[in-house]
Amino acid sequence: MATNSKVFVSPGVYTSEVDLSFVAQSVGVTTLGIVGETLTGPAFEPIFITNFDEFSTYFGGTSPEKFINTQIPKYEAAYIAKAYLQQSNQLFVTRILGLSGYDAGPSWSISVKGNVDPSTIDFYCEDPVVVDCQPACNDFLTIDFAIDFSGCTNSLNTIEFLDPTQIPTEIAGRIDLPYELFDGSTSTLRTNMNNQIFDIMNAPSTEATSIYYYGAISGDTYQAFAPIFTAETNVMGVESVDASLINYEAPQNDSWYYALFDNIGNAAYTGYSFWSIVTGLTMTPVTTTTTVAPVTTTTTTDPCVSPTPTTTTTTTTAAPVNCYTGTLIGRIYVYSGTAYTDYDDVVIATLRSRGLATYGTDNGAVYEVSGLTDVTMDCTGQYSGVTKNPYSTFGLNVTNKDGKQFFFETSFQNSDTQYLPKVFGGSNFAKPRTVVPLFVEERFQAMLNYGWRKGYIRGLNCELTSLPDARQGSDPTSIAFYLEQYQSAETPWIVSELRGNKVYNLFKFRTIADGDSANTIVKISLANMSFNNGTFDVLVRDFFDTDANPVVLEKFTNCTMNPGENSFIAQKIGTVDGEYLLNSKFIMVEMNEDAPIDALPCGFDGFNFREYAGVKPPFPIIKNKYDYPGEVVYNPPFGLASGADDIVRSNGDNVRRTYLGISDTIGIDVDYYSYKGKQLPLDICTDTTGEPWNWRSKGFHMDVNASAITIPDVFVTSGTPAFVCGDAPFTQDPENAENPYYRIYARKFSVLAQGGFDGWDIYREYRTNTDRFAVGRQGYLKGACPSIKYPTATGWGAFKQITIGDATQTYANTDYYAYLLGQQTFSNPEAVNINVFVTPGIDYVNNSNLVEEAIDMIETQRADSLYVCTTPDYNMYVPSSTNPQDFIYPQEAVDNLDNTGIDSNYTATYYPWVLTRDSVNNTQLYIPATAEVTRNLALTDNIAYPWFATAGYTRGIVNAVKARKKLTQEDRDVLYQGRINPIATFSDVGTVIWGNKTLQIRQSALDRINVRRLLLQARKLISAVSVRLLFEQNDAKVRQDFLDAVNPILDAIRRDRGLYDFRVTVSSDVSDLDRNQMTGKIYIKPTRSLEFIDITFYITPTGASFENI
Repeated sequence: MATNSKVFVSPGVYTSEVDLSFVAQSVGVTTLGIVGETLTGPAFEPIFITNFDEFSTYFGGTSPEKFINTQIPKYEAAYIAKAYLQQSNQLFVTRILGLSGYDAGPSWSISVKGNVDPSTIDFYCEDPVVVDCQPACNDFLTIDFAIDFSGCTNSLNTIEFLDPTQIPTEIAGRIDLPYELFDGSTSTLRTNMNNQIFDIMNAPSTEATSIYYYGAISGDTYQAFAPIFTAETNVMGVESVDASLINYEAPQNDSWYYALFDNIGNAAYTGYSFWSIVTGLTMTPVTTTTTVAPVTTTTTTDPCVSPTPTTTTTTTTAAPVNCYTGTLIGRIYVYSGTAYTDYDDVVIATLRSRGLATYGTDNGAVYEVSGLTDVTMDCTGQYSGVTKNPYSTFGLNVTNKDGKQFFFETSFQNSDTQYLPKVFGGSNFAKPRTVVPLFVEERFQAMLNYGWRKGYIRGLNCELTSLPDARQGSDPTSIAFYLEQYQSAETPWIVSELRGNKVYNLFKFRTIADGDSANTIVKISLANMSFNNGTFDVLVRDFFDTDANPVVLEKFTNCTMNPGENSFIAQKIGTVDGEYLLNSKFIMVEMNEDAPIDALPCGFDGFNFREYAGVKPPFPIIKNKYDYPGEVVYNPPFGLASGADDIVRSNGDNVRRTYLGISDTIGIDVDYYSYKGKQLPLDICTDTTGEPWNWRSKGFHMDVNASAITIPDVFVTSGTPAFVCGDAPFTQDPENAENPYYRIYARKFSVLAQGGFDGWDIYREYRTNTDRFAVGRQGYLKGACPSIKYPTATGWGAFKQITIGDATQTYANTDYYAYLLGQQTFSNPEAVNINVFVTPGIDYVNNSNLVEEAIDMIETQRADSLYVCTTPDYNMYVPSSTNPQDFIYPQEAVDNLDNTGIDSNYTATYYPWVLTRDSVNNTQLYIPATAEVTRNLALTDNIAYPWFATAGYTRGIVNAVKARKKLTQEDRDVLYQGRINPIATFSDVGTVIWGNKTLQIRQSALDRINVRRLLLQARKLISAVSVRLLFEQNDAKVRQDFLDAVNPILDAIRRDRGLYDFRVTVSSDVSDLDRNQMTGKIYIKPTRSLEFIDITFYITPTGASFENI
């Protein structure tokens, strides 16, 4: 080096630069590898992280959640990352997700009834004909009635229909059912009929002129009646009782439709209107009674004299009571109509059974409710209102597997304490399964709210759609096949502008994150489409932001579809296939190779969704236009108490702050975008996935003329419109200011990703990653089908063998192999460079095989890292952390380690766990000391060198509230002799790492962590410089080059107190030359850490001389 030849004459500070970047890039300082569970993020791929904000972006923050009924922190990895990144900026994280999925079990779906579409209402034709090629009707269906009655003028309660069989069934079935009037008040048909009779009995002269109209009757009849019956009553307040004049879409007709129209299934409605008059009114004799009643009063005028009572009598004669008989006659007009088909028989919620899977005594989840008929809906009596108002309270009858019966009152009113998710919870373990045996898997409140406000939804269907579990294997209507590995989320295809009579798929977005959380990380907006420039913008927004206040996480501007330009969208964002490097932290692009290079994104395809036998799937609500000020956006059924219409008018959209497509301004159903399983495969024992569902919703397109495009034949919804369309053409930059897309900022829409899936079994309290879930072991056999290889298996197909990579290693889909697969992502040291490795979530007591696999990988495949494994200090599989009997004391911890047979100088472990403060979640939790150990390892490398011990007051202070156990000297002796490094507690500094041992059994220099790390560092440094000599001439010069490169490294380590001495030799054996090989030998004397200070105090007489002692 140049500095070696410098001569320094006078004192001073001399600096120089030496380029060792080729070494630094390969070696670094401290680089940690974490394999564990996180809140979100990509799975089974080591992601390089430089700070905790970046970690939070990719993997989410900290969470104190534990696995159910255990003391195992579910997301320990985040705490390790947070602590470690305080001292280092080099971290690789591999997130683990599930490979098995689960059988979601039986399901019970609640659906809505579509309201009658007023534009389809007409009289029911009894004799249809065709006239001049047009449908016509010879005769409409009518029903005449005559009902004899009696009653008296003194009370409505005296009115009686003498022969109930005379009441036509069309009226009899609803005569006492309350119906709502437009102002919100209620009545019944019997009350209306009684009022008509009562009024006429009290004014008999009106008999010839009084008529009641219930809805709109035949125009001919009304016009004939009008001159005769001048005292008409429009009972239900319809817009006109003359069917030839009525506007069937007028909101005033709501009361009529809700009272006299019924959804009879298959989107068909039947309804009625009728008129009634009173005839044959005849008075009957009555008796008038006179009552004589004594009345006593007291009077006095002198205050000193007691009052004198006086008795008088009062005679009262009752008013005359007239009683009558007569006949109520009328005619019923039968109507027909069609429901809003998009909203008829559509699922708005699905319930699942709670359950528990242990694979101990069971072969999978034992469902609390197993029979399809064990859940029924109560819409009778006080709950009957739910058929005409979906927010009304209804009942659910539930019978569990033990025959215990439950009854729950619930509703879809989200402000109600009986709101469905509040009553049942939204996940398997959200409530006790023996108390609330069902949970809400999905609900589509936004669709319900939108449909009700628009008048498209009538009420709830009273019949639940009950579908079987997946394990039965034969009924293809099951929606329970979730038995596949984790999935990422992706959007539908983004489509081009209308080209001729078709659109082209351009690209789709896929989230970088995998799993359930990927569905709710981002929304993606495409904006500022310019035909003149051929450009558009992509905005990656926070999923839960609003259009009014968008939170833009990333923005890619001026994108194009042209691969020949630097602005090509694939190049700007990065692609799924890796052809273009990722520049986004959230999304990647999948391109359609056949997409036109001059196209622009103008909409998106519909979403694929599962099918429910007998009812229709839900769909996303799409905003397709900008509202203008005063526009009616909602007109829910009925009006206000004042009698005014309950119209909701828009203030006008702020176009800059409003997005078309998926928009919070009209509602987003988060559950719509969650994973929905696959179709039931032919063989549930062996198939690891099923066919995708082939029902497709409508997508969105900005161009009004895209309405002619239909869904392709491969989907069950084929032939129906493919898009909800905008309200103007959009194939070029508009020149007319009246076009809603005239300004470039109005050309935008949003889309969401769908289908991310964790792949974990939600019926498990904790993971199936213990030793018994390896292939062929007891737990695996409980879930696997019997086979030639495993004839003693007793399962139904929850577990099965799967193919990973080159299939050289046996894998199954249990969580054991998910964790193993995560570990193996670090197996290639040339692909991922680390020097410390941790596996949060597993320990050598409960997961000994996985720990041994990790040790084997570190020792044999990497040979360059220190593995810090977990020592449990408490029984992990108990719900409480306060029982002293569950504590694992030092000697038991040592015994547990000895029982594993682990013997490795690449591995270290620590005891006990420490209490960590989580300020973000305002809580504290016990976690292994791993987080603080890795932080101190990085600290050691920062302030000293890897060959210095990471322990003690200088490089071992633990930032924790306290250790779970304050160790005595005897405890520390037991642990250290047993190869477990103590976390000691001292009064002056608190908790401290107080050990430096590896898990090597034999005593040698390598039973100390600092010596192991010295060798790892030396090996990496020497390997980094030696690799530069490869492919040089194998002669004396290259051997000298090797010595010249290696000796300075070792000499530097010696100067920095890592070595006492060293020696490097290189063989010149001819056989090495013939094998294109160079053999070097490096002898080192490592400097060991000071661990024991033995001081003896000698007490001497005062006159003694120290020199003589």
